[in-house]
Amino acid sequence: MIRIIREGRTTHHEEFSLDFKGYSFPCDFRGKLLPLGPEAQKNFDKQTGQPEFVERYWSEYEYPIAECYCGAEIELRPDQEGLCYCYCGKCFNSAGQSIRPRSEWEENY
Repeated sequence: MIRIIREGRTTHHEEFSLDFKGYSFPCDFRGKLLPLGPEAQKNFDKQTGQPEFVERYWSEYEYPIAECYCGAEIELRPDQEGLCYCYCGKCFNSAGQSIRPRSEWEENY
């Protein structure tokens, strides 16, 4: 089994913005505008009316990172067949166990 460098984990994110019709500007959780670049600031200054305060929350899974026998770091993100490949051609399951590539499997029914 290869060495796991970083375990898989779920990360949670939140993002806040002030939205006008067609424009969205980043802000903090209280609705205070965050620093903008010059062009974005010009666009913000042109806006009229009351912006809508928008909260966005999402989670995503970060796959484990492992070190292959060849020394390369690989993400243990399985393909549609449940296999993870390194650039050197080695094949692993999502737990980091070395297995044969699909092309070498015998199909016994």
